[in-house]
This record gives sequence, structure tokens and C-alpha cells, in this order.
Amino acid sequence: MTRYLAFLRGVNVGGKSLISMAALKTALSKDGPEDVSTYIQSGNVLFSSKGTDTDKLAAQIRGTIKRHFKLDVGVAVFSQAEWAKVIHDAPSWWGKKKEWKHNLWIFLESRTKQEIVAEIGTLKPDIESMEIGHRVVYQSLSFQFFGRATSGRLASRPIYKVLTIRNYNTANKLLALLG
Repeated sequence: MTRYLAFLRGVNVGGKSLISMAALKTALSKDGPEDVSTYIQSGNVLFSSKGTDTDKLAAQIRGTIKRHFKLDVGVAVFSQAEWAKVIHDAPSWWGKKKEWKHNLWIFLESRTKQEIVAEIGTLKPDIESMEIGHRVVYQSLSFQFFGRATSGRLASRPIYKVLTIRNYNTANKLLALLG
């Protein structure tokens, strides 16, 4: 059995796509994954499975959510080892400046580095930093100048629809919860 982490996109945000995490845990447990638990209400699911194909596991979770909750949400799945590598490979600046916001963009669909860079645009290095990792982008930007940052306008770009975002603290807490 391998431990996995699933990220659901757009669940319980702004009063839309509401799913009780307890009901989600029950539904997923009935459909295959074992040792299912959730962390906070934003769609973080930890589970064990004999399966090894993360794309198939994501499709299975997406299907369960469609059947039980009538919602079509994006899902990304990482093995415990993959998530540990994501956190380990983070750039040295990520999570360090207290006056900055630190996020992790988690991709639901594959994107090349060139596609990501082209969709984001030119950064303003004095108020934002980004680095592309494996299936993620590490982002840090100034709270004070959030509205002026190129990456602060992410929601208006097409790339926003193929990712989900977790902050630095949540990303690290999930690694701890995976064991």
C-alpha cells in the first residue's frame, strides 16, 4: 500500500461546490481508497491504495465525486514520495519572507515550462518570485504590492483553470500528515 495525497480544485470556495469532508471521506472509502482522511475544508485528501498510477487514481476520485456529489472537479494526486520531493526541492527563498505570501500552484493537467512562462508573463523581481518544479510552481509575492504583481493576476489567465493553489503552511503540513 502506498500513501497518496489528492488535491481537489475549487471545492468549498466562495460558497460553491460544497462538499462535506466527512461525506467525501465516506464516499471515497466505499469506492476503493483506504485509510482516507481529509485536511481542512479546501479539498486535501490523504489515502492509501494498492494502485500506482496517479492519473488513474485522480480519475477514480473525480468519478466518485461526480457520482456522489454531482460535481465535476479537477483532481491531482501525488504519492507520498512525490510530495516529499516537491517540498524538498522548493527554492531556498520560498516561505522565508514574512511580509510575502507563499503559494504552491499544483497542476491538474500537464504543462511545459515554456507554456507556463508564456501564460504567466514577465515577473517583477522586486515584488514576486516564481520557480517551476515537477507538476508545481513555487510562488512568493509581496502582500503590500500584490495587486501590482504579474503573478497576483493569476485568476484572470487561462492557466488558472488547470491548477489549484495551497499556501506554504498547508503544503508542509500535508507532508507531515502523510507521515
